[in-house]
Amino acid sequence: MPHTMVVAVPLTDLERLDTLVEAQQRDEIRWQAGAEQAADVLHLRGPELRAARARIRAERDRLRNNGTHRVSRVRALAPALTAELDRHGFLRPWEPIPEGAQRAGQTLGGVGPKKGTGLTARLVVSLPENLWTPLQHGVYWTNLPHIEALALWKDQWGAGPTAGRTAATPDALAERERIAAHITTTGDLIRTALTHALNGHRDRQQG
Repeated sequence: MPHTMVVAVPLTDLERLDTLVEAQQRDEIRWQAGAEQAADVLHLRGPELRAARARIRAERDRLRNNGTHRVSRVRALAPALTAELDRHGFLRPWEPIPEGAQRAGQTLGGVGPKKGTGLTARLVVSLPENLWTPLQHGVYWTNLPHIEALALWKDQWGAGPTAGRTAATPDALAERERIAAHITTTGDLIRTALTHALNGHRDRQQG
C-alpha cells in the first residue's frame, strides 16, 4: 500500500518536477501511439488485438519501472531516492520499529533545526513499500542514538537554553548543536533525491 508523504521543498524545484512529469507523460503518449502503429492495432481483432495491447502494456510498464518513463512524481523520484537510500546504507533488513515509538521529532518528512529556509512549497508523494520501509526504518534506527543523546541533554539542561533553574553553558549548547547535526530526516533524503532527479534530467538534456 502506498504511503503518502508531505515534504517541504523549494517552490522552483516542485515546479521543475511537475514540468518534468508532464513532459514525460506527453512522451509516453507519443511512444504508445508509435507502438500501436507498429503493431498495426487498427487492423487487428479479437485475440490478436488483445495480445498486441497486452504486449504494449507490458512494455509500457517495463519502461515505467526502469525509470525511462517517469510519468508521476514518485516515478520521477524513485531512481534517485533508491540511490540515496543505498548511499546511506538503508537498503537492508531492519528490526521493526517498536510499537508506539516516538518518531524522533520531524523524521517523517519535515525539516530539522534551521533547515527550512526557502522551503515554501509542499511536495505530496505516495511512496511504495519498497521505498517507504527502508526510508522510515533507516531514519528511525540511525537517528535513535542521537535522539537519546538529546533526551539526556534535555534532562540535564531543560527544554531550552534557559529552561527551569539552569541556563545551559556555551559548551553545552555547542554539544547540543553537534548532536542535532547528526539527525537526518526523511525530508532531508527526499529533498536530496529531488535535487539529483532534477539535475540528472537536466544533464541528459544538455549532454
